[in-house]
Amino acid sequence: MDKIYICIKNKDDITISDDIKFCNFKDETKKAFALLSNMLDILGIKFDLNSIKYKDNGKPYIINSNIKFSYSHSKNYIACVVSDIELGIDIEDIFNISNSARCLYLKNVDSNYRLSWVKKEAYCKLLRDFDDEFFKNLDINKIKCNSYIISNDKYDCVCYYEGEKKIVLM
Repeated sequence: MDKIYICIKNKDDITISDDIKFCNFKDETKKAFALLSNMLDILGIKFDLNSIKYKDNGKPYIINSNIKFSYSHSKNYIACVVSDIELGIDIEDIFNISNSARCLYLKNVDSNYRLSWVKKEAYCKLLRDFDDEFFKNLDINKIKCNSYIISNDKYDCVCYYEGEKKIVLM
């Protein structure tokens, strides 16, 4: 796979397939897997959704595949990214971050707190490090990898990845 494919959809526009048998998962996760399945189908890649497993660190993967993916959901949106390299994505609807969260998690940030929060989340997903201390102390100005950022009046979305790849929005 020579590109990174990103798809962002409104949750209401995603139908959960009967093929998704993960009974313990929230609907948002099932919808993220439905979006992943649709993306891979468009790319001509067939796989069984039930072949998704989780590493000890919680990162999902597809068994017997070199495909890497990450997903995120917010109040109204689901974002999914697919490639053959490690990546992490996060999306958040427009919201205000409380002063206490700013003081605790965004000490080194001067403005655009929500986008900064999304950057931290996406980077943690890339590394698969959700340690609270790491998140608190992560300085987004020192992140050394490539990023793709979408910031508009509906949501902020950030994808971090290593290496050089062309981004394709689906």
